[in-house]
Amino acid sequence: MKFQKYLVLTTIAILFGFNSFAQRGGGPHKEDIDAFKSKKIAFITEKLNLTPQEAQQFWPVYNLFEQEKWEAQKERRDIEQKVRDMDGDVTDKQILEFTQKMVDTHFAEAELMKKYNKKFLEILSPKKVLKLYQAEQQFRVEMIKQFRDRRPD
Repeated sequence: MKFQKYLVLTTIAILFGFNSFAQRGGGPHKEDIDAFKSKKIAFITEKLNLTPQEAQQFWPVYNLFEQEKWEAQKERRDIEQKVRDMDGDVTDKQILEFTQKMVDTHFAEAELMKKYNKKFLEILSPKKVLKLYQAEQQFRVEMIKQFRDRRPD
């Protein structure tokens, strides 16, 4: 019974995840991104032990959160790329503008966390929301470890 529940939850989560990602259009490494997202969905599903009803409500909201967070982080990456492209030929005024934009992107990301924390609490118990944040951190650590293990010395 527990295995069937896990299988159903994982399938639901993957379907919602792929659907959300497909709407954004792929990128240069779509297969890698899809594999990463699938691993993350399975990891979070296992850690949270979601009921089918919770999973049905949670994953669309979580996927939207991830999409909005990605967009905020993309803006920051674009700023960082502009700075790199200037190759040291930048005025103090431009530096101040870039630093303010960087702070603004971090603030926007924090506002997203605040907004979605509220939404997650409407779907999940506070304990499961806390487990979500812990699972995300554990997943990041695991992915970094796997990345480091694959790199040649």
